[in-house]
Amino acid sequence: MDWVYSTLWLLGVSVCEFWVPVSSAVIGCGEPEPLLNGRVAFIFGSQNQHLSVIQYHCNEQFYSLPEGHNGNFTCSSDGQWKDRLNSSLIPQCIPVCGRPTVNLPGFGRILGGKPAPAGSFPWQVLLIVNGRGGGIVIGDRWIMTAAHVLGQFPMRFPMVYVGHNNVENLLQSPTLEVASVHIHPEYNNVDYVNYDHDIALIHLKHPITFNAHIMPLCLPPKDAKYPTWRNGLISGFGLKENEMSTNNLMYVPLPVVNQTICRNSIDRVRMEKNLSLTDNMFCAGNSEGGKDSCRGDSGGAYVLKEGNYFWAAGIVSWGINCGEPGKYGVYTRVANYVDWIKKTIEEEEQKTICGRPLVSLEIHQRILGGEVAPKGTFPWQMLLSVEGGRSGGMVIGDRWILTAAHGLVHQHNNQVIKKSEVMAYVGDNNVENLLQSPPLEVASLHPHPGYNNTDGLSFNHDIAMIKLQHPLTFSSSIMRVCLPEKGAEYSTGRVGWVSGFGLKDDDEMPSNLRYVRIPLVDQVKCRSSIDEARKKKREAPDLTDGMFCAGLPEGGKDTCAGDGGGPYVLKYGGVFWAAGIASWGIDCGEPGQYGVYTRVANYVDWIKKTMEN
Repeated sequence: MDWVYSTLWLLGVSVCEFWVPVSSAVIGCGEPEPLLNGRVAFIFGSQNQHLSVIQYHCNEQFYSLPEGHNGNFTCSSDGQWKDRLNSSLIPQCIPVCGRPTVNLPGFGRILGGKPAPAGSFPWQVLLIVNGRGGGIVIGDRWIMTAAHVLGQFPMRFPMVYVGHNNVENLLQSPTLEVASVHIHPEYNNVDYVNYDHDIALIHLKHPITFNAHIMPLCLPPKDAKYPTWRNGLISGFGLKENEMSTNNLMYVPLPVVNQTICRNSIDRVRMEKNLSLTDNMFCAGNSEGGKDSCRGDSGGAYVLKEGNYFWAAGIVSWGINCGEPGKYGVYTRVANYVDWIKKTIEEEEQKTICGRPLVSLEIHQRILGGEVAPKGTFPWQMLLSVEGGRSGGMVIGDRWILTAAHGLVHQHNNQVIKKSEVMAYVGDNNVENLLQSPPLEVASLHPHPGYNNTDGLSFNHDIAMIKLQHPLTFSSSIMRVCLPEKGAEYSTGRVGWVSGFGLKDDDEMPSNLRYVRIPLVDQVKCRSSIDEARKKKREAPDLTDGMFCAGLPEGGKDTCAGDGGGPYVLKYGGVFWAAGIASWGIDCGEPGQYGVYTRVANYVDWIKKTMEN
């Protein structure tokens, strides 16, 4: 059977393809998970048989599969679609950047510029804020522009338009909603003569779907070069030679200018304006003039071509006497800001509201054995019903649940259970109410690859993720908990909150979510308590660096059966973050024994990689 499995992978896509809609059900492994900005094809075997093969495709020209992934998945014996690395995580379609579907004419000299053919600059953005400005699409929710276009202290968000080369058509199309604006922190141009760090980012509320008319521009490569006299392209809706704003997108090829030549041209007008050229800028233009970026072009792109793609070399920033002989346009050198751009994007996308319940828990102090959780206090809490038993989990994304691996893996053979056996509920603190609501549809299960507990004593890497078929809508009742920061501290004695639908003091399953506050325990002290248990019971799991303990030496408060997989959260700066996952323990709540939790901070990279891939 193994040989047959390997042979199927070697076959690849050489068999005839039979395209099937995403909605068609595959009985053996269930319906294949739909691919955002892509599609799925049935290419081998029968839809209802073990070892059938499907293949994922991204929408070509605008999206591509990650390098090295052929998109093939086989229906495996455990009822899941698995790739050749035995992973059930489907690939993510990556946007193609800097490759317009319309070729531009050669880089000939075009006095004053020329109208741009539709689709030739699909990254071009029109901004309306204090007049016209330009921008550049660099991601499905990100626009790059010049800081001076938005102003030193933006009082309102710009109107953002993309997808057309004609201003009238753009203004008749829907504007893209802005979530936030990010001016470079070192930009300071209150006197309109200091254009250093003239760069800003606009974060959109909703992602753009890319096509022939909207495509991101690539960021500069790591070894970006700006060779003198190399021709680049600028585009914009700015002034033409007759000082009138153009109704159509215009473009012009211009060469990079030697930095010394440009600095000398600026020095000649220092008597009029105290302008300066810094290492964060470069110049482009012709010494005889006639072609330049002008008012209304600010914030647009100066692009260079590398192989078969264009990249953002510059942002139109400033200049003196548009297009006159001996004067050049000055551009923000984007290559100097790639780290800032990436950091800003990463931090902003992590800021989607998390760990801030609308109902405060601060008034609740030490409560022996736990207390019923008021509604809305733990909006990340999940109830999981797995093969008839209860366990917990926590929301960490609109399609992602974090839980313990031991609840999703059969102990006797270390095989992942079928996703159809997992019922996931969220949004209420009462079990009856939850069970009366439809369970969330599970797309795939992802236990940590290092988890293996066939002996019942190996709880290392006891962490797993559940991907949902459809995104959650966040509200006061459903909210994600924040992930730990790198280097998150687990200080002994620090008190955290643990919640779950597990056993109460009377050994009965509660009908309501309960919570309890318990402190972190010193690792040495916890390890000693486990050694004491071994003296009585002979067998107990090891405490590894991927775990921590919490509880009170006198007992009485602990996680119990039914709480496994649930969250242990700590609070920092008014925000709750996922410190631990309820994993295992000895003698629930007994004096001298503590609950053991998976240390989530050790797995942040794995969590992010799983979500991204």
